[in-house]
Amino acid sequence: MQERGINSTFKKIIYESSEMVFLADDTYPYNIFYANESFEEFIGESLKERNLVGLGLDINAYIFKEELILTHGDKDYSFRLELPQESSSNYFLFYKGKEVKTHGLPGKREIQQFFKNGLDLIAIGQHDFLTYLNAAVKPILGYEPAELMNTSLCPFLHEEDLEKIRSFWKSKRKQDELGFFESRVKCKDGSYKYLEFSVQFTAEYFYLIGRDKTESYSESVKTKRLNQLRKKGSELARVATWSYDPKSSSFEYDEVANLIFEKKVDLQIKFENYFSENLSNKKEEKKLEFELPEFDLGVVAEYHDAIQGRGFWLGVLSDLSEKKNIERSGELLKNIILNSPDPMLVARPDGEIFLCNEEAKKLLGVEENRKFEHLSELNVLFEESDEWKDWIDTPANEEGSRRFSTLLISNLGKQLTLEVAAKSLQEKEESFVVLSFRNISEKVTLEKTLEESSDFLMNLTEQVPGGLYQLVLDQNGKMSFSFLSRGIASVLGLTQTEIEKFEDISGAISRVHPNDLPQVIMTSVASARKGEPWQCQFRVKDNSDSEGYRWVLGAARPQALENGDMVWYGYLTDISQQKEFESKLDEARRTAEKASQIKSDFLSMISHELRTPLNAISGSVYSLLQENPNTSQKSALNTINFAVENLIIMINDLLDFQKIEAGKLTIEKAPFNLRNLVEQVMKGLSFHARDSKNDLQLHLSEGLDMRVNGDKTRLSQIMNNLITNALKFTHQGNVDVSIKLQELKNGRAKVYFEVKDTGIGIAPENQTKIFNDFDQVKPTFSTKYGGTGLGLSITRKLLNLMGSTIALESEVGKGSRFFFELELEVSDQEVQVEKPVIGSTQDFSKLHLLMAEDNDVNALVLGKIIKKWGYTFDRVGDGAQAVEILKDNQYDCILMDIQMPVMDGFEATQEIKKNIDTPVIALTAAAKLEIMEKIEECGFDGFVAKPIDAAELLKKIKEVISEKN
Repeated sequence: MQERGINSTFKKIIYESSEMVFLADDTYPYNIFYANESFEEFIGESLKERNLVGLGLDINAYIFKEELILTHGDKDYSFRLELPQESSSNYFLFYKGKEVKTHGLPGKREIQQFFKNGLDLIAIGQHDFLTYLNAAVKPILGYEPAELMNTSLCPFLHEEDLEKIRSFWKSKRKQDELGFFESRVKCKDGSYKYLEFSVQFTAEYFYLIGRDKTESYSESVKTKRLNQLRKKGSELARVATWSYDPKSSSFEYDEVANLIFEKKVDLQIKFENYFSENLSNKKEEKKLEFELPEFDLGVVAEYHDAIQGRGFWLGVLSDLSEKKNIERSGELLKNIILNSPDPMLVARPDGEIFLCNEEAKKLLGVEENRKFEHLSELNVLFEESDEWKDWIDTPANEEGSRRFSTLLISNLGKQLTLEVAAKSLQEKEESFVVLSFRNISEKVTLEKTLEESSDFLMNLTEQVPGGLYQLVLDQNGKMSFSFLSRGIASVLGLTQTEIEKFEDISGAISRVHPNDLPQVIMTSVASARKGEPWQCQFRVKDNSDSEGYRWVLGAARPQALENGDMVWYGYLTDISQQKEFESKLDEARRTAEKASQIKSDFLSMISHELRTPLNAISGSVYSLLQENPNTSQKSALNTINFAVENLIIMINDLLDFQKIEAGKLTIEKAPFNLRNLVEQVMKGLSFHARDSKNDLQLHLSEGLDMRVNGDKTRLSQIMNNLITNALKFTHQGNVDVSIKLQELKNGRAKVYFEVKDTGIGIAPENQTKIFNDFDQVKPTFSTKYGGTGLGLSITRKLLNLMGSTIALESEVGKGSRFFFELELEVSDQEVQVEKPVIGSTQDFSKLHLLMAEDNDVNALVLGKIIKKWGYTFDRVGDGAQAVEILKDNQYDCILMDIQMPVMDGFEATQEIKKNIDTPVIALTAAAKLEIMEKIEECGFDGFVAKPIDAAELLKKIKEVISEKN
């Protein structure tokens, strides 16, 4: 350094200091001749020229400042500056140099670069003069920055925007705040651009940033105008928007336009050619309107000067199809009104007729060819003139139609009641009233009739016996009467004053008998829950008797309302007399049942008492016949046997009658061969026919040899009764039995049965009588012909149970014909043929039997029969002895009488069956139904009725033993 102003003592300290220090010449270009280590590290090493000019520093600007900012690279550095103090000093001293921290802010150079290269126009000025503009002014407005320096902003603003911006500038500049405005700014080529500005005012300056919004503004103007055009055109047609750029000869369309073009072939090409060739050059007209009729298309076009001087066309396309359709629809609606089957007319608010159809003219009496111009022409039809004004007195803004009725006199002098419906109609700027008429003369007459009927029904409600009511159960559970007829007062024993205040249900409940109250409440609740009709009989207090009650019948039908309430419509009626009658009837029923029981017991007793001696007689006859009697003895025994059989038939008739009367007789359904059954019946009665010297003939049609399901026993009984009667009342005559198959269809056979005789016949007055119980034509018949008078009665009742009826044709002295039809189900099952016990492997040559019988005569007779069979037996006198003897002895079969002392046959059989499984056969003369049913319940293996048929008993013994083994 050649000791130039530097004390060598401090040399080392300065050089190693962390703060930057350097010395520069005081003459241009201000060469740096000394720098410490820190300066070299941060600045000196990267300097191309070691002088202040190389650092971009003009020292003259800092002559009066002690501190300066030096920029190098991307960083700012601050230095203290000391100027030469003596005339001999020829250098500048820069010391205490350090980097200036900007906390992330750009340096001056970045800021300058930002201002220089920004896309937005940036300007600084004072008052309204510009003192600085960045380079963006060139691409945006076409000016060089220098051309606008120190010029006023106002001459460049659009005259239409100038006044608005002056007001803005005046209001904002003194507030030192940020503001915004928009304006059209004149370009160098004379066109305008639309800029959006933000401006910050300070005490001395304003800072302005402007952004080019020309494109978006143009689109906005374009869209706004298109919307205005679309709105204008959309009143009558579907509207689409379009634009045309003359410079590029290009069209643009919205989606609606594309839809219109899709539906109409070649429309787009034709429109574009027509516009380009004929109209696009007519810019001076500014606005064009025309139509393309062949396509139902309306066109509106406007020319707009663009902000940048590039004009364009905007327009709308109106699809007039809908408009045309509306016009056609209007014509159609007019024709509909004119040809409507209902009378209609359209009038203006002053009564002038706009439209009137023929039906209205006919109704109002207007002559067919006369012109109907005003409603005042109808004054002659009204009782009061100008009544027609009420028809059209309908406010224009009233919603819906107004309906009313009016009277007029027809041209024939007949009074008519018309219902008039009036509706206001606003069509563009015109007002109308649409009137329709309906002749309701018949309706009015009907309503009057209904009113009279209503009065009649109300009167009927008040006059009928008993009372009508309406009871309401609301959502809160409260029950009250909404209607009570006068008759309720007499039923509940209330005065007219009380009935008028009678609303709450509690008043009615308090009058109900305590014993009947639960039933009334429970049935009412059930009716409410299920929505089913209510009916109940109960007692209420009788005002005429302080301690008495009267019977009342209540009935009602519930109905659920939309609001959740339940309503009962019902009536109450006094049934005290009916209850008294029912009480007497019930007493009569009990008396009749008691009499019936006495009759049943009597028949049972008679049956038992008759069967017991008959059993002894039948058994004795059987024993005697087994001892090879001579011819005369055998004839006498057969006579006795025949008499016994007749008595048994009589007893069986009584038993069947008892069963039918009690409803205990059922018709079985089992398969049997119909032809075989009829032939068996005929064979069994052949002896009777020979004995009565009658010719008994059977006539069978084809197809009867078939299996059917039915009650074989009861059908045999019916045939037996009819044929036996025919043989009984015919002597040396003919009895013909005819069976015919009438129809065979769907698995069912309809068969006709007929028994015809040539006997004494029956008089017409007696033909119904013979089917009655215990009845005969004459009392003397029982002496001459015998019988109980039950045969035909039982026959009729059996046929009724089978679904048939018996018919009779007879003539006194010539004979009778009994006939009926039966429908029988054809069976696909095999008929069960009883297999003879002989085929069994069981040895029946030696059997040991136990007889439980308390009657000595019956025991004696039965014992003889058993011995004749070659069997052995033991006898006991009651059921208890039978149980006891079985403890030590074994038997093949037990013959058990039912009615015995100490222990009867029922109890004895139950005890026996607890220990052993020996077959038990019931022997009884009893005919009571209860006894017959109990035999089946107590475990008996078989049953034989007294008087005992020895052959039947032997057969039953073998059957039960075979089944057990």
